[in-house]
Amino acid sequence: MTLLVTGASGFVGRQVASLLADEGGYGAVRLTDLTAPPIPIGSGFEAVAFDLATTEHLDALLEGVDRVIHLAAVPGGATEQTPGFARRINVDAPLAILEHLDQAKRPCRFVYASSIAILGPTPLPVDDETVPAPATLYGAHKRMIEIALAQFARRGSIKAVGLRLPGIVARPMGPSGLASAFMSDLFHAALEQRPMTLPVSADASIWILSARRAAWNLIHALHCGIEHGISLTCPALHVTIGQLIQQLFPDPAQVRHARDPELQRLFGSQPALVTPSAAEAGFQSDESLEALTASVFASLRAEAPSIVL
Repeated sequence: MTLLVTGASGFVGRQVASLLADEGGYGAVRLTDLTAPPIPIGSGFEAVAFDLATTEHLDALLEGVDRVIHLAAVPGGATEQTPGFARRINVDAPLAILEHLDQAKRPCRFVYASSIAILGPTPLPVDDETVPAPATLYGAHKRMIEIALAQFARRGSIKAVGLRLPGIVARPMGPSGLASAFMSDLFHAALEQRPMTLPVSADASIWILSARRAAWNLIHALHCGIEHGISLTCPALHVTIGQLIQQLFPDPAQVRHARDPELQRLFGSQPALVTPSAAEAGFQSDESLEALTASVFASLRAEAPSIVL
C-alpha cells in the first residue's frame, strides 16, 4: 500500500519527504504537488504532478493509498486575496479526497495539517478546552476540514487526526502568501548578518516550531493512537520576539520595530500554551529556543552551504 503526501513541494512538505526517506520503513511513498515534487536521493519515492484545484482523476492519484499526510493549502494572506481559489484548495480538495477514500471502503490513516489560525486571537491561555474561533478566512477553512475529519472518522473507514501547527521556521525568502513570514525572515537576516525591521514589537509573543520538528510530528501522527478525527494543537515554544532576537543576533540593535497593529493582534499576541492531550499522544515541541535555532540554521545552511555565521 501507499503513503500519499500532498503539498510535497512546499516548505514543510520537503521536510516531511526528507525525514520519511531518512527514517525509512514507510513502504511506497507518493509525493504530489502542482508540479512534480523533488524526490529525496535514493529514496525510490514516486513524484506526481497533480492540480488539486480540479478534483477530476482523483482515482489515479489515490490508487492504492492507505495513508495520507495532507499539507496542500493556500496560506493565510493569499487566502484573503484569492478566496475562490483558496476555497477550492483548502476546502473542496481535502473534502473530495476524504469522500473518495470513504467510498473506497478501504481503511485509511489521514493526517491533516491544520493551523493555530482556527483558534483566533485570544488573551487567555490556550489549552485543550479552548473553543475554536477563527478570525481569518484561512482559519475558517482549516476549521471546516477539522469538522469534516470528525464526521468521516465517525463513519468508520478513515482513521483521522488533525494537527494544528504554529509558526513554522524558517521558510524560504520571497513571496509566500503568509502574513506571518516575518518570523522566518528574522532567521534569514540573522544568518546573513544583516539588519531588518519587524512589524511587531519586541514584547510580541509567538508560538514557534522548527520545520524539522513539524515534519517529525506529522509523521508521528501516522502511528499515534488517535483515530477518531480529533484535532490537537501541536506543542510549541512560547517566546517573545525580544527573546528570539537575543538568541539570534549578537547585536540586537540590528533589529528595529515598526509595529503593524493588525499583525501584532493576529501573530504577536499569543498567550501561554498548554497541550496535554498532544503531549500524551507523543507530539513534541523543540526542546529549547537554542535547539530550535540550531535546527533552523542547520536546515538553512544545507540549502545555502556558502552562508556561514
